[in-house]
Amino acid sequence: MSESPRRVVELAIVHFPDGWRIVRAGDSWGRFPYRVDAEEAALRLADKIRAEGGEALVTAQSLTGEVARLRIA
Repeated sequence: MSESPRRVVELAIVHFPDGWRIVRAGDSWGRFPYRVDAEEAALRLADKIRAEGGEALVTAQSLTGEVARLRIA
């Protein structure tokens, strides 16, 4: 029997005029005044996804618009 592929969830931390949010495929979670708060929340979501057998990729936008992948321990 073959093993099914792991579910990959992509989370992005995006800057909006009213703060930072975590977005995924059109959904958004939270409104954070600081990017670091959004990063911590996104990493907690990633941990939960991994605990449920999935895989999570987290990217974060900078104030200049550049996007970089966050390292997940």
